[in-house]
Amino acid sequence: MGDHDVPTSSVLFAVHKHLQQRCAGKTAAFLACKKSDQDPEKCLKEGAAMTGCMVEVLRDLKGKCGDETNAYAACLDYRSNQFEKCRAEQQAFESKCPL
Repeated sequence: MGDHDVPTSSVLFAVHKHLQQRCAGKTAAFLACKKSDQDPEKCLKEGAAMTGCMVEVLRDLKGKCGDETNAYAACLDYRSNQFEKCRAEQQAFESKCPL
């Protein structure tokens, strides 16, 4: 997202609704595969599809609202992922990049 990227976990917390909405099918397929077969090699295709979806969402958000995403994620990082303390940043992010 730029020279001032925040830790990945905070970025994932910030964009979780977008990931949930856009990658639900691929995530469900991966989890179903893992449930049916404990051999990690059997689910590589599903895992790659899920990861690819997440990367695509992050790239898309970076292009459309990178500054807002970073500001929201930075707030979450600083506030130990307490969403209620970052409502202004969340609103700016969701206004620029709605679901």
